[in-house]
Amino acid sequence: MSPPVRLHHIASGAGPPLLLLHGLFDSLETWEAVVPTLSGHFRVYAVDLPGFGSSPLPPDWRESLSGMIDSVTAFLHEQNIAQISLVGNSMGGSLALALAQAYPKRVHKLVLLNPYGLPKIPQAVENARRPIVGKILPYVLAAPVMKRCIKGIFLRSLHNQALLTPTRISRVAKPFSSLRQRQNLFRFLRAISPEKILEIDAGLSKIRQSVLILWGKEDRWLTKAHCQHLSQGLSAAEILEIDACGHLPQIEKPETVAAAVISFLLQENRGKSTP
Repeated sequence: MSPPVRLHHIASGAGPPLLLLHGLFDSLETWEAVVPTLSGHFRVYAVDLPGFGSSPLPPDWRESLSGMIDSVTAFLHEQNIAQISLVGNSMGGSLALALAQAYPKRVHKLVLLNPYGLPKIPQAVENARRPIVGKILPYVLAAPVMKRCIKGIFLRSLHNQALLTPTRISRVAKPFSSLRQRQNLFRFLRAISPEKILEIDAGLSKIRQSVLILWGKEDRWLTKAHCQHLSQGLSAAEILEIDACGHLPQIEKPETVAAAVISFLLQENRGKSTP
């Protein structure tokens, strides 16, 4: 088991607690357009997951999904939060599902934004686990190359290409500016266990919380089959498809996301609907 990490975070607003979980190659800043609206209804927390943003990755880090679960759970304990709703994008969506399975009494409801498509592992993880390539890439991905890679990732992630500004690219690339930080990134990727992903996928039917899946229809990383797979495995899921939106709805359609989250979390007894 990987040691819990003290997570860098922001907190704002008042009301029922709500935790925002970002995806791979991202940070809590991805939520900046939705936090102000959500803070009018909830006590909103956003964290940098271990190894991303301003949260460190310990030298003895082992399994990444388990480590993230332990770190988020430790964060909830630090904040004295007994029960919370989770909003997760991409990898953060998989983490939200894992937390709901591991601690069902601590998770109230789930909102998943284009959650990563279980049970496959990301291509970046497969590259990092290749013996030679995974060791060389941290050296190859110096600042200019890393910026080009980040640009490529976000070009595929965003339907509205105008949102991919130089400022956004620089901000996402900054946490990986040093060789040590890039090596930590690849340690994190190598430590994402396919077995743990399969375990989460196999446990979908055990999740009893209400689940809302917000799905950007123009996602070029995941197909609609990923969304349907999750919906079929969950007992209380409904899907809201978002037009003209890619893999990052919180960036492209923040008003739609905020309104859907508020409606879903504040309305009780919502059941499952079919896609």
